[in-house]
This record gives sequence, structure tokens and C-alpha cells, in this order.
Amino acid sequence: MHYIVLMLTPFIMKNTLLKLSLYFLLFSCSCYVDAITVSLGKWRLDVDNSTGKTNIYQSDVLLIPNSQCAFKIGATNYLQEQLVVQSVTQTDINDEFGTGKLVSILSNTADATVTITHHYYLYNDKDYLLTDVTMESTNQLSSNYMSPVLSVTSSSFLPSGNNRTLVVPYDNDKWVRYNSVNFGTPTTSYEVGVIYNKTTRQGLIIGSIEHSLWKTGIKTITNTTNSLLRLEAFGGITSSETRDLLVHGSVKGTKIKSPKIMIGYFSDWRTGLETFADVNAIVAPRLTWNGKKPFGWNSWGALQSGVSYQNATEVSDYISTKLETNHFSNDNTVYIGLDSYWDNFSISELINFVKYCKAKGQKAGIYWAPFVDWGKDPNKAVEGATGYYYRDIYLYANGNPQDIDGAYAIDPTHPASKLRVEYYLKRFKIEGFEYLKLDFMTHGSVEADSHFDPAVFTGIQAYNQGMQHIVNYLGNTMYLNLSISPLFPANYANGRRIACDSYSSISETEYSLNSLTYGWWLDHVYTFNDADHVVLKGVTEGENRARVTSSVITGIFTIGDDFSVNGLQEGKDKADLFLTNQEVNRISQLCKAFKPVESGTGTGATDMFVTSFADTTYVAVFNYTTNIKSVLFDFNRIGLKVGTTFEVKEVWRDATSDHADSWSETLPGRDVKLFKIYTKTNTGTPQVNINSVFSISPNPCTGKLDVKITNIEIIKDITIYSLLGAKVRQFVEPSSSIQLDGLSSGMYFVSASSKGGALHTATVIKK
Repeated sequence: MHYIVLMLTPFIMKNTLLKLSLYFLLFSCSCYVDAITVSLGKWRLDVDNSTGKTNIYQSDVLLIPNSQCAFKIGATNYLQEQLVVQSVTQTDINDEFGTGKLVSILSNTADATVTITHHYYLYNDKDYLLTDVTMESTNQLSSNYMSPVLSVTSSSFLPSGNNRTLVVPYDNDKWVRYNSVNFGTPTTSYEVGVIYNKTTRQGLIIGSIEHSLWKTGIKTITNTTNSLLRLEAFGGITSSETRDLLVHGSVKGTKIKSPKIMIGYFSDWRTGLETFADVNAIVAPRLTWNGKKPFGWNSWGALQSGVSYQNATEVSDYISTKLETNHFSNDNTVYIGLDSYWDNFSISELINFVKYCKAKGQKAGIYWAPFVDWGKDPNKAVEGATGYYYRDIYLYANGNPQDIDGAYAIDPTHPASKLRVEYYLKRFKIEGFEYLKLDFMTHGSVEADSHFDPAVFTGIQAYNQGMQHIVNYLGNTMYLNLSISPLFPANYANGRRIACDSYSSISETEYSLNSLTYGWWLDHVYTFNDADHVVLKGVTEGENRARVTSSVITGIFTIGDDFSVNGLQEGKDKADLFLTNQEVNRISQLCKAFKPVESGTGTGATDMFVTSFADTTYVAVFNYTTNIKSVLFDFNRIGLKVGTTFEVKEVWRDATSDHADSWSETLPGRDVKLFKIYTKTNTGTPQVNINSVFSISPNPCTGKLDVKITNIEIIKDITIYSLLGAKVRQFVEPSSSIQLDGLSSGMYFVSASSKGGALHTATVIKK
């Protein structure tokens, strides 16, 4: 275009009118040809029609300038700017995410042998857009790197000062931590990255919503003067943090697609991460669980390798008589879990143990690691797979078995591996176990020289196949809980340990809460998070309170002391103090994971967490140091309305006070305070959760739900809440029956609010 202008200049100068007309024509053509603008809702894309590079805006804020795709074909790297753009088109879409527009940038390689299509998915009412890239050819293609988002142009979309990037770890092994990094330091995050302002909470969320084929990395380079200099989101990352010795496997085919990436900009980065999780759950819905949050015990907390039929049944006795009768249970159920070394039991002892627990109304759990060989004996026969040996099923790297955490990794795609899985799972099902803890899962996701299945090219692809086999075989007969495992995929288990090997001390509590600070949102893709077993012996009472609270505000509630006849009396005495608090246990029964009020610093945990359920706000604040400290509770940051009088009850110490604005508390060293905050009525009567004569039936139900409560005429309303505490239906001045038609299957909370201020609650399963 500029060449044409220069050639016409001598002629144009002879005629001013013609000059102006041609300049206008050329300027108009240049705008039309060189840039195409697509706007929808909050989003705007400016696509350079000659290069395919795209400026991505939200509400006229330039988030990612000159974004382009990048990829490898074989060993050759390509950028969008090196391609020949054929067309830029837009079409209407209506998919599982909503209605909107699909913008497609179609390009060819210079030799015209490969077609590249870069997609942007814009939606009418979303704070995010999606993007991916595909390559297609009549010839076989091979790639181990595909990036739908690469920008090397500086941008500044956050307020100045206190800007950070968040490093999210690939898995939860080796005491890895999330890391909040000040601008000025390059970062690499796994599956999702966050670029945010700690003060204002504004944040850019960028991450993969597909986890069936690629391990996804998010790399950033920033400077200390508030600018993002480089941003890259790509499928094909491996490192020591993915536990890999090899580069990412190469995907092969005549058509290859990158992971689909979500780009979202939010006024609160915490909302952004929850939205990211919800979008992931659209792509891969959570594994079905219609029960309540598990309360339980696990043998690894204290008994470890010494677990036996005798001491495990004695623990069952103690929990049944001392704890379950004092509020430690959910839905009148406690899971008694055998961890590693359950093979100390004979088969008959395992069967009798399950029966023993069931006779007390308990459910038995067991442990297994499906993708590892602890014996590291290549000549050992594979259980359940006649004619196969362990050497046949190892995942090799450069010809050698891969040794991670002291065990060899196993190929999830090998038929002998699958027969081995069936051998053990069949045993567990026949023996009657209803809870299965799966451990050292990352082993199954590592890259390898090859997999048995020739259609499997990558480690995470193999992992998906192995996990799907487990889920299919069990058929939803057990609660599945992952221990050491990748962050994603999340659709093969009901729960996941948020941080592994946390026992009793304040330092272990802080380590666990680092993961809650930045990973609370994982219970949007799993049904529950897991804070690991709570151990009480050997530390101060303040540390006991802190450790119990860390579990209560994270997810499932698992304890671990030795409550057998010969177990330490200290653990039993402390259990009576810290595991039987009705109000604390009720918070655990009702609430999902608390979220951070503020982000932490570096690899540390934040000290304050908050959640809401119905009309009640709960706040937990921790002191990880040995010194007394004063803590400010800012209504604005917690989410309370300034000027409204709230009754504030510290539930561990049963201390109550009133506040209509921010207030301060003194917090002992290595301790916690846990607050229940609710609005006072005009009469000064707090809206406390009092369950008087209140029941619902049938439960489970299909549609009509009968409500029985003393003096139904005084009920102001009945509200139905989801497991996440979101209001889904409300009935004002209700009758003695309500309709749940139209609600999806799952568990809900039923809240009946009386005109006198009392709040009655129950749970119901909707079929």
C-alpha cells in the first residue's frame, strides 16, 4: 500500500483535488484491508489483516497487544507473522459457554502445505474469551508445542504499584508451593496464570480449559515499572516440576489442535479464578457425588506402617463412642480409612474390618497407588495379568525406568496395567470399601519414550486414559480422593488433597494454607478439597486449633491420631477438646472452601480467609508466628456492609461482640480465631442457626418436598442453596410443601427463616 502511494505522488501533486480524493480512497482502503475490528459485549479484537496479529481489549483496556499464535511442526518453529493470511471471518456461535461470535484467522505456511486457523470465541455476557489454534495438512504432522497466545509487545493494564504474577504448581508433590511474585521477575506457571494487583484485586486470568492432550504452561516477563513485556500460553511444557525427564510428547495427525485457552479480566482476581474453574467444569463436568462432605480418620496420621486389624478396629470404637456422639460426623457417617500398609491385614481381616465399621454406621476406606511400582522389581509378575512382568509396563525415559519419589512409573495405557487396576479394584469392591484414596498419580502423567497405545502421544493423554479406566470400572461405587496428583484433569475424582504431608505444627498448617490461599477454587472442579489428616499430638493447643481450622475451612475433615487402646492419651484428650466443638464442626459440614481476603507474599500463606453461607459470614484468621499480633478486620475487604450492626461470635472461645464497622482483634502466637458473623434483628435477637423441630421428606426427592416445622405459619421464607452457597430458589410465605422441579440432580441446603429471626437448616438430595 505504501509503495502505491509513493508511485502516485508526482502525479497527485499536480492536482490538489485528485490528490485529496486518492488519499481519502487509499486511507479508507488501508483501514479496511489492514485491520478488522470485532466487538461483542465487553470484548474487542483488532485483527491485522496482513499479519493476523490481534490486539485484545476488554472495555477499551488493551490487555494483550499484537497477540499471535506460535507452533512447531517437527523441529521447526513458526510464528503467525511468518504465515500468509488468507482470510479473517466471523460467524455466530451458540455452544456450551453461551452465544457469541467466532473469529477465525485462516493462514497458510509459505509453502502452502499446512493450513493454520487461529480461533477467538467471544461471548455476549462473559468476562472472558476463549482461543485456540489448529494446524491441518494432507500430510502427517507432528508437534509438541502449540501456543494460541504469544505477545512480545509491552502492555500496562493494571494500576501502578503492588502488581504480581502468580505461579501455580503442576502438582502437589515434594512440598511445592504457590508463589506470588512481584513484577520484575520472569515466571512460569502451570495450567493457569494470574497477573493481578494486590491492592485493587484487578486481575488477568489466563489458562487452559482442556486437559486431555497437553500440559499447558503460562510464561510471563514483567518489569518493575508496571509493564507486562511478554506473555505466552502454550501446550507442550515439561520441567522438573512436571516430574519429567523428557520433552513433551509430540502429537501426530493430519489435524492437530492446541489446548483451548481462557483469557479473562476481572475486577477481583479471586472471582476470576472461580470463573476459570467453572469454565473447566463445563468442559469436563465434576465426577458425580450426591453425598455430604466426608468426615473421617486416616491411619497414616499416626499409625502409619504399624496399622493392624486390632488397632484400626479400636480406633473405630473410639471414634464411634467418643467423637461421633459429640458432633464429629456428617450425615451420621464417618469414614475409617486404611492408608499404606493395609497389606498388614489378611484378606479376611480386611473383610471383617469393613463389616466392623458398617456395624457402627461407619464406612471403610482404603488406599492405593495405581501408577507406581514400589518394589522396583522388573521381573515380578503383574498381579491379575498372566504372562506379563513389571518390566513390560514401566514408563521408560531414554531406555530406563523412571524413578520418582522412590517408585517406578507405570504406563496407564498398557493392557497389563489395566488388568492390574481391575485386580485391585475388584478386591476393594468385594471387600466392601466405600472410600478410595489414590496416591502418587503424577507418575502416570510423565512423558515417556513411548506408550503401549500407539494413539497416545503425551503423558497427560495416557493419564486421562488410565483414570477413565478406573472411573469406569468403579462405576461411582466409591468416594474417590486424590493425594499426590496433577492439578488437572479434575473430572476423575470427587476430591483432591490441596497440599500433601501436613500433620500438626503451625508450619505445616501454614504450608497447607499457602495452597488454600491460591487454590481454594479447586472445589469448583472437584466436589471437595482436602487439607490432609489433622494430627493433634505433640504440639501446642493453639497449633491444634489452627490445624483443625485449616481443615474445616479447606474441605473434607480427616483426623489422624492413634485412638487405639495403646494410643497416646494426649491425642485422645485433645480430640475431646478440638474435635467435638459443635459450632466448628457445623461450619465444616455446611461450608465449601474459604477464600483468601488478601493474597499472600511470595510462597507464604495469607492469614485471613472468608466465606458466606445463607445470611452468615465466616472469617478465620491465623497467626503463624510465636508473637502476639493485632489484626484489623476491614468490612470493605471482608465484604460486610459498613453501618450495619453485626453480631460477631468467636466460635472457639464462645466470645460475642457487636460491630458496625471495622474492628481489631488480638491474636495469640501460633493460633487462630474463627468468627461467625450475622446481622442482628431489630429486636437484637441474632439470626442463629437453631434446628428445632424441622424436617424434610422424602430425601432424596424427585420434585415435591414436604416441610415439617413447628408453627409453619411463622416461617418467613424457605430458600434453597447450592453446595457452593448460591441461592437457587426462594419461597416466600411458603406452605408445608415446596417444588424442586427444574433443579439439576445433586445435594442442596434448605434454609427456613422464621419471622422471629431463627434460621432452620437441612440438606436434601435432588434426584
